[in-house]
Amino acid sequence: MSRIVKSVTGLALILALVSCASVSVQKNSEQATLQMPQKVYVAFFDVTQGKFKVDREDVELTKFKKNLQAMMQTGMVTDLSHRLISAVPTNKIQGFQPENAWLIRGEFTKVNQGSRLLRGAIGFGAGGTKVETKVYVYNLNQDSNIPFLTFSTTGGSNAEPGAVTGAAIDPVTAAIGVVASGAGGVAHGLTEDTARTAREITAELSDYMYRSGWISKDKWIKPKKLDE
Repeated sequence: MSRIVKSVTGLALILALVSCASVSVQKNSEQATLQMPQKVYVAFFDVTQGKFKVDREDVELTKFKKNLQAMMQTGMVTDLSHRLISAVPTNKIQGFQPENAWLIRGEFTKVNQGSRLLRGAIGFGAGGTKVETKVYVYNLNQDSNIPFLTFSTTGGSNAEPGAVTGAAIDPVTAAIGVVASGAGGVAHGLTEDTARTAREITAELSDYMYRSGWISKDKWIKPKKLDE
């Protein structure tokens, strides 16, 4: 019996290592654009219509959402600039002057904080976090009111670093961690989900640029598709 238990436990650990955390992309619509942008603006993601399952209410919930917005914007600006193209944060939504630049807007559609206790003590999917977004990309040289590229992201974390799995520290995770620690109040699992989401958004833009012939294959970042 003990041998069976060990075998089952070993299999569970393997499954946890390969599937404990993942974010995928699903493309919704796409149109051709004329040229590669010189830079990308990143706006705050909207939180007004999203479903939030977190342990906060009223003022604390408002702070939580603002912190999450700042984390996502910081993560995207950091990752885009580090791996693909110059990116800058913006608080504007409308009123952009025509220029060879893109604007990324988005919205959080679902945020589930999960249970840190269960993730840390058990893992294997228990207490997993979940973050889902919709992303809209606009060409400021064509039409700043209609996105030429839209897609969704979905994914989450099932294990706490240091428990079942570990997490490597990269520039995106580090930048988001500074925002999270500065404002306080966002669960560790969600900071990792935000970093993964930012990286998949970069990958989707990279894929668009590569297929348009603007970047070489060595700069192409393959996005993880939802149906793969």
